[in-house]
Amino acid sequence: MAEAFLGAVVNEAVAKVIPIAAEQISLAWGFKKQLKKLGETLGMIEAFLQDAEEKQTKNTSVKLWLERVEDVAYKAVDVLDEFAYEILRRKVEIRNQILRKVLDFLSCNNSILFRLKMANKIKDILTSLDDLNNLASQFGLQQRAIDHITPVTAYGGPKVETISSRGDSNIVGRKHDVSKVVNLLVNPKDKQVVPVVPIVGMAGLGKTTLAKLVYDDLNVQRRFVRFWVCVSDHFDVKRILKEMLEHFTDDPISIPQNKNAMVEKLKQKIEGAKEGKDQIKYLLVLDDVWDVTEWEDLKLCLEGISTNGGNGVIVTTRKEDVASTVQARSDQWHQPEKLEDEECWSIIKERTLRDSPISHGLEPIGKEIAKQCQGVPLVANVIGGLMSKIELSPRAWLEIQRSGVWGSPESVLKVERVLKLSFDRLSSPSLKKCFAYCAMFPKDYCFKKEELIQLWMAEGFLGTSMAVVDNGNKYLNELLSNSLFQNVTRDTCGNILTLKMHDPVHDLSLSVSKFDALIFGENSTPITNECSHIRHLNVGFAPKLFSLFSEIDLFKKLSKSFKFKRLRVLKLVGTSYIFEFPDSLGELKHLRYLDISGTRIRALPKSSTKLYHLQTLRLLGSVILTFPDVLENLISLKHLYFDTQDVQPDNIGNLTCLQTLPVFYVGLERGHSIKELGSLNELRGELEIRRLQCVRNKQEANGANLHLKEKLCKLIFDFKWSSSYNSEEVMEGLQPHSKLQSLTVNGYGGNSFPSWMLRPVGDSGLLLLNNLLELELFRCHNCESLPPLGQLQNLQFLNLRNLREVKGMGSEFYCNKGIDDMNKVIKVFPALKKFTLSGMERLEEWTAMTATKTIMFPCLEELNIWSCPNLIGSYFDNRGCSSLEKLSILFCKKLSKIGDGLSSCTCLKELGLYGCPNLSSIPELKGFSSLQNLSIGRCNELEVIPITGGRSSLEKLNIHLCEKLSKIGDGLSTSTCLKELDLYGCPNLRFSSLQNLSIGRCNELELNIHLCEKLSKIGDGLSTSTCLKELDLYGCPNLSSIPELKGFSSLQNLSIGRCNELEVFPMIGGCSSLEKLNIHLCEKLSKIGDGLSTSTCLKELDLYGCPNLSSIPELKGFSSLQNLSIERCNELEVFPITGGCLSLEKLNIHLCEKLSKIGDGLSTSTCLKELDLYSCPNLSSIPDLKGFSSLQNLSIEMCNELEVIPITGGCSSLEKLNIHLCKKLSKIGDGLSTSTCLKELDLYGCPNLSSIPELKGFSSLQNLSIETCNELEVFPITGRCSSLKKVNISRCKKLSKIGDGLSTSTYLKYLHLYDCPNLKPIPSLDGLSSLTELKLDNVGEGWSCLLPNMFRSNTSLRSLRILNLPDLIRIPDDSLEALPERLGNLSSLRRLHIDSCNKLMYLPSVDVMRSLSKLNEISIADCPQFETKSELSKISHIPRIYINYQRFGYSLIP
Repeated sequence: MAEAFLGAVVNEAVAKVIPIAAEQISLAWGFKKQLKKLGETLGMIEAFLQDAEEKQTKNTSVKLWLERVEDVAYKAVDVLDEFAYEILRRKVEIRNQILRKVLDFLSCNNSILFRLKMANKIKDILTSLDDLNNLASQFGLQQRAIDHITPVTAYGGPKVETISSRGDSNIVGRKHDVSKVVNLLVNPKDKQVVPVVPIVGMAGLGKTTLAKLVYDDLNVQRRFVRFWVCVSDHFDVKRILKEMLEHFTDDPISIPQNKNAMVEKLKQKIEGAKEGKDQIKYLLVLDDVWDVTEWEDLKLCLEGISTNGGNGVIVTTRKEDVASTVQARSDQWHQPEKLEDEECWSIIKERTLRDSPISHGLEPIGKEIAKQCQGVPLVANVIGGLMSKIELSPRAWLEIQRSGVWGSPESVLKVERVLKLSFDRLSSPSLKKCFAYCAMFPKDYCFKKEELIQLWMAEGFLGTSMAVVDNGNKYLNELLSNSLFQNVTRDTCGNILTLKMHDPVHDLSLSVSKFDALIFGENSTPITNECSHIRHLNVGFAPKLFSLFSEIDLFKKLSKSFKFKRLRVLKLVGTSYIFEFPDSLGELKHLRYLDISGTRIRALPKSSTKLYHLQTLRLLGSVILTFPDVLENLISLKHLYFDTQDVQPDNIGNLTCLQTLPVFYVGLERGHSIKELGSLNELRGELEIRRLQCVRNKQEANGANLHLKEKLCKLIFDFKWSSSYNSEEVMEGLQPHSKLQSLTVNGYGGNSFPSWMLRPVGDSGLLLLNNLLELELFRCHNCESLPPLGQLQNLQFLNLRNLREVKGMGSEFYCNKGIDDMNKVIKVFPALKKFTLSGMERLEEWTAMTATKTIMFPCLEELNIWSCPNLIGSYFDNRGCSSLEKLSILFCKKLSKIGDGLSSCTCLKELGLYGCPNLSSIPELKGFSSLQNLSIGRCNELEVIPITGGRSSLEKLNIHLCEKLSKIGDGLSTSTCLKELDLYGCPNLRFSSLQNLSIGRCNELELNIHLCEKLSKIGDGLSTSTCLKELDLYGCPNLSSIPELKGFSSLQNLSIGRCNELEVFPMIGGCSSLEKLNIHLCEKLSKIGDGLSTSTCLKELDLYGCPNLSSIPELKGFSSLQNLSIERCNELEVFPITGGCLSLEKLNIHLCEKLSKIGDGLSTSTCLKELDLYSCPNLSSIPDLKGFSSLQNLSIEMCNELEVIPITGGCSSLEKLNIHLCKKLSKIGDGLSTSTCLKELDLYGCPNLSSIPELKGFSSLQNLSIETCNELEVFPITGRCSSLKKVNISRCKKLSKIGDGLSTSTYLKYLHLYDCPNLKPIPSLDGLSSLTELKLDNVGEGWSCLLPNMFRSNTSLRSLRILNLPDLIRIPDDSLEALPERLGNLSSLRRLHIDSCNKLMYLPSVDVMRSLSKLNEISIADCPQFETKSELSKISHIPRIYINYQRFGYSLIP
């Protein structure tokens, strides 16, 4: 391995020597001979490396020799870098015309001092190299010929073919696995709140690929809100929750740091994302899990997010102990099988040969290689990529087959050996360095192509020539073709944007880079003497450091004594706590890559202008950044990134080496004119020019010289709603180069498009933009016509949006005048694949070409026509669109017809028509054997959907709100692949007999029939559709029967609503997969078939508004049942739950007038969380609630015959107990005393309830309300009730005592005691300092004695109401039991009401009343002794005064 990387280092040094030796400054300094000798000596050393690599394992001296060679080689690179730096510095000085005649002799800028220093360094290096050469001879090392990498062609040469990783469509042998995992998710064998499915297997078996296929499965997407988290080595619960929240927001600041807050926010977000679904369901994929020490913690969090069933977690792991921790049941695991040998061969053959034929001599060898892959898809992929790089000869293939990496036939294949073979055969040491460098990034990291290539360039892996970016692209493609990268994303032009590494490949990169790379975590303990060799550090330190990535507070973590003078890369992304750079930044002479994106750095130090080697500067996410003057001194800067106008530097045109500038903001101020772009002719890739409204005229626009920038492949012009007065001439001046591939124009205000979009170039007749692959025209509101875009021979993507003034699209849109008169076949839009028209408000007509010899849109695959309200007819004729796969027409109000040419689009897979109220007909859909999805909605005039002929591929048919639709063609009856049928709001639609649909052969059908008022019968053929998954019948009032449901083993969801004539629900048995049964508002329904008793997988049963339903089958052994609700079933007398409902969480029974009994089996449902019984007047008892440790909410209301609530203990989780209007209730079970987690207790209208169990130590109790319980004498609340916030006790005539627990409620805010005439005072209430509202009304004697102490220090009280206190006499002073002057302590008091206090005469003094500055309302009534006249003066300042219900105000008081 040392040889591989050393070769790259030596190569880099040799490559630098040659251009430096050729510089005039080197000649002037007399270094030419030394530099030439240095290059030769390094070349000699390089020739020894391969032999040394082979001998180092047996000879320790050789190993030490290699380490010394590496150290000297890096010194040579540094010295040469210093030479290059000095050359650049002097170039800057000359350019800036700085004369330095006298300098400090000790300055390193002094040429004499610099010359002496460099001479000594070169001498030392040459001496060391001579010693190493001599040692090599002594060790007997042999020099070998070196194969250097073939130079990459310069820009504009032949394009290197890019081979991407295999897409999902090419994945072989995993369809069965996907189905099995999906089934385990939706039909788990265990009964956890969050079922877990581990996918377990060896490295490279395709666990992540399988999880991704499940994640992207359409059924999974419809059922779940999905999250994907790569866990890797460190299982961090907060990080997992954070990444789940990032699914909903890109703003990290909005994500809470507290775990409980994260759970609560996720709960809210998932609730908001459920989009009307009955239950919240989420799927979390935890990929590549190694450690599960915090699994239980995560499990609790996931259960807190949603307690409903149906959620799921997938865990991919190589370790069986991890799988057994997260899922104890091995039958809930999935272990992917290895591929068959033939499947491995198909992978290798595709990677190696593409579409080329294979010779007879190669196929047997290839199959043997496939057999050696032992069914591991990653190995087959890597070997296929490797074989694609070698010659197609038996000799070369046999060399692979006989390689030592396979081991013996009986041994287990080691994936890492095969990966290592692919690594070893990479074409150059520099490429191996590039691969190893990827170890700096975490697993599952999404590499951005540009960033990665720029990092390689900064490290010197790509050479020193002008073609370094092209080298980087070539290296990236080679790693990709060897399957060392995967999951590639591309833009519309096919350019790579991002890619990832497979975990075993990342492990390999870590393995090969471990000698000079280190990843240092925030809590790591560094050991300095072990890091002397480290050159690439992800958060850390080392004296020879080349790369430093940091996401922690770098300047706090690292000792000030460490200096990183050799840094090439400094990446401080997201370190939001770094606000400034030290001025020593300018000392980093070797720095080539600086990324401070997302930091809070507000200014670059002045010294940063000395970073003459700097190539890449990234400032993304910076709000404001100040640059020093003379930024143009950054003479090597090639790539500059920023994304806000305030960060754009002045005079950017002086950075003439710039190749990457993603955005430029035009300004009116000096240094921001569009002319700044004029000198940047090396720009490549994408350039977006914003604020083009600031360009004054064509001459100024011409100054950008866009027509000279042949390396730009994508341009975006953003005018930001400019007016038309100068837009046209500015646009004329923005003519791009003819090689442009993508153009976007936004907000252009001209009346017509520029001439360079219209005119042909030369004699060829081709337009200037003929190389365009993508064109987008947005919000060009004044343009009345379109250029002849149909002549663009390579255009693949066309998007026209919000071109308000365009009224017609005809021949002028397809070609220039005169071409259509030529006597030859014309191809219009010959390469176009996707065409979108949207927001074309005045577009009325879209016609075909008049010429007969025309082929229209031959490659078009997708056509979208959206929001074109005046479009009358859409183009379709028989001369084109033969490749169309997707057609979507939305909100075209006047559209009345679709051209008959649509009938020839037989490749169509998806057709969507919505919001076209005048569309009266569509062409016949005959022979559309590929059609999968057909969706039509709000097309009010449409009467017939002409589906005829074979429809074998149709999977989804949705027809909504088509008022006149009366017929669907007979072709629907052949749609045997139909999975979803949804007909809604089509009142005139009639089926003569629904069995003609041949439902029996629709294996995955989901059948929804809504609001079909005349439907009376469903054909018996439904009985044969035993693979039916969903049946939904709603609003069919004349439907009197449905076919027998027997043996429907796949049926999961069954819903019937508003089918008034239906009397019997014929469930016969065998519905073993049924999870959800809802029957609503079926007035005549009297019976549910006994087969329901066999549906023991049922999770939800909801019966509502079935007044004639007198019985339901026995519910025994329903171990999956979670939610059960019965409402308004008046004839139901017994609820037959007989045991085994171990998962039941929620039971609601409402308004069942005759219900008298609930089965004793309820006592076994100890997982119950909610029990709600309402208005069951004949229910006299309920089963014993003992050991219901999960019960949280218990509510019983209007159950008049119920005498006892049998809580007998173990309800430790009970949080809410509400008992209302149970007239005969006399007892609550003593087990309530153990429910110390109770938060709310509400007893109302229970006149016979004489006692309740002691409530001692109920520290969680927050709300307490007891009302109209006339027999209750004592409320036994004792111990510490520290959480109590609200107490309301009313109309309890016999209540005489409240336990002393109330006095410990220091957080009590609301205390309301009303109409309890025998209630004695509660001692020690003076500690209620948080009280904000106090009402005492008709309570017993002695309460007024407590008031002085209660007022002593209460600054929170806002409302005080005192009514019917028999012993309250006056409020003059501190005497007696009256309210004292301490009333003045109530500084927050806003309302004071005193009523029916017969002896009250006076208020406190004027000073006291005026000290109550917030008091804005006072009311005194029915106090006959009150001295109104004398006391009004004390309160005249109060805005609202009521005396005996008469309004007084300070303006009304004389």
